[in-house]
Amino acid sequence: MRGFWSYYVGVLLRPTATFRELMAYERKLKLGVLALLVPALGYTLFYILAWNAGGGPSTFKPWLAIPRESYYYWDIFLSIPAYLVSMLMATSVLYLLAKHFGGAGSWDDTFLMIAFAVGVATLSTMLHDLTDAFLGVTGVIDLKNYERLLNEPTFWRSMLWGLFMIYFAWFIMLFSRGLKETHKLTWLQSIIIGIIGLAVFQVMLLVFIR
Repeated sequence: MRGFWSYYVGVLLRPTATFRELMAYERKLKLGVLALLVPALGYTLFYILAWNAGGGPSTFKPWLAIPRESYYYWDIFLSIPAYLVSMLMATSVLYLLAKHFGGAGSWDDTFLMIAFAVGVATLSTMLHDLTDAFLGVTGVIDLKNYERLLNEPTFWRSMLWGLFMIYFAWFIMLFSRGLKETHKLTWLQSIIIGIIGLAVFQVMLLVFIR
């Protein structure tokens, strides 16, 4: 079996073939947890940097009963549990839906596939967020002012929405390809179930971190 980063880059560059290879991996849960740690640790680092740079939510009221001024501080500790809970929920929903349509994969197969899909697709927004947080904590930009610009009709908001579009498209593509390879479903079934899985994952994640 190849190493973790070989599979990670494989899902990034040639997802269909790599998902097929991943199904032969024996320790699926361990490998899936490693893939999930990429975005979970990445956003933990983001919140550490953003908190120290004085960042915080600018235009929305957090769903959890946490003051805005300390929201990023608490997200340092919520990031990893939030990704884990979101993954477990999305995996279970996708697995049950796939089985309803005659899916051939196991729960472990589904978990591994989703973990790599999440780990790779999250790069579309995480790299931007980490860069902004680093520039904020080093004093290059004012993070509070930048977050305000992201929510006003500026170039920065357009860029952010462009990244969101890539994020969702990438998720749906990877979820659909993964479901097709894991459960041997049709493309239509894979796409529909993939969209539902993305919605479950994203809503659960937004409950804890935003």
